[in-house]
Amino acid sequence: MSDSQTTASNFSVYGIDISKYQGNEINFLNKQVDNLTFIICKATEGITYTDSDFKTNWPAIQAKGYVRGAYHFYHCDDDPSKQVANYLGVIGKFSAADFPPIVDFEETSIDPGINTASIQPNLLQFLTLLEQKTGRKPLIYTDNNTANTYLTDPSFAGYNLWIADYNNTLTLPTIWQSKSWTLWQKSASYKLNNQLNDFDVFNGNTTDFTNFIQSS
Repeated sequence: MSDSQTTASNFSVYGIDISKYQGNEINFLNKQVDNLTFIICKATEGITYTDSDFKTNWPAIQAKGYVRGAYHFYHCDDDPSKQVANYLGVIGKFSAADFPPIVDFEETSIDPGINTASIQPNLLQFLTLLEQKTGRKPLIYTDNNTANTYLTDPSFAGYNLWIADYNNTLTLPTIWQSKSWTLWQKSASYKLNNQLNDFDVFNGNTTDFTNFIQSS
């Protein structure tokens, strides 16, 4: 599915992303019942913040048999290298069975008063340093409006895309239109055990997903 637009259909590999806002939801999830393949949790934000449920979520996701991922919410007014240090200091080492590092870059990443000329080079510095330290190429989470405004350097298309788009037909940001997408956050209202979640699908089948995890 490398077209710039993809119509929603049945996907065989899907998961959710969680943070402190889902509370202790991880305790009630069961892979045999909910059929989720993966769960991605918030780890850090900026240079000092750690999600209050990360230390519970991170080991529990693995223990329950899901493929796990952890994301860092990027702030444009924070030093890129210090953000990498915060993220990796909290996570430690990634397992080969985990998602690669994930950076969340969205509208609220654009801090008030930031010099817009610094946004792209600093984010690329963050991504490059993160790849150097982990040996794995990061995944970028973003939405169309943010990406088309702030991610215009073609270098970003070298990173796998996790796109947030709640329309039935997915449209990719401009620089990724000749590439593809890896994850699609299709909904923010997926209910499990009366808890609302973000719902994410993977672009491929089970074999494709395994290959992605092993090769990224």
